[in-house]
Amino acid sequence: MMIDYPDAIWTKPQLTDQLSQIAHLFQSPVFKPSAPFTPQSQARWLELILAISALVRQASLRGKRIDFTDEVGADGKPQDITSLLDVMRQSAFVISPVGPTQRGLTILSPGLNYFYGAGSGCFSNGLAFSCEHKNEQAFFIGRDRVYFYRHLMRAFIQAGRYLVDA
Repeated sequence: MMIDYPDAIWTKPQLTDQLSQIAHLFQSPVFKPSAPFTPQSQARWLELILAISALVRQASLRGKRIDFTDEVGADGKPQDITSLLDVMRQSAFVISPVGPTQRGLTILSPGLNYFYGAGSGCFSNGLAFSCEHKNEQAFFIGRDRVYFYRHLMRAFIQAGRYLVDA
């Protein structure tokens, strides 16, 4: 699933399809805390960030910015979730196949990291991390952090409710 960043309002069937695809993506086994952090799981994390970014963009296009700020910042600066997801989306490197006979090529930034549970420290690539919650998953692109439940799931629920009711 690759969701383009919308510049026009989705039709009801497009919205229904996107919400269904994102809900299915949330169920991926790569998001289980016990799943290894592999190139496949990294690609899924990026896919989820791209999808939620497109969804909150869609809410903005319809007049409702998803703007919660709890533990949200981009590049060390406080922002709302829509801004954070946009920054992370712009930092994500995913290239889809060019033709039907080609396999997908995924290029992952060396600044991608993942951490489960409460803790802080330094990843092997030298980037610092912190996760304040023992039952939460934190995904990092460079210094930018997004939480699975507190950010991505919450943005999905808020944007989805607004868009379905709009």
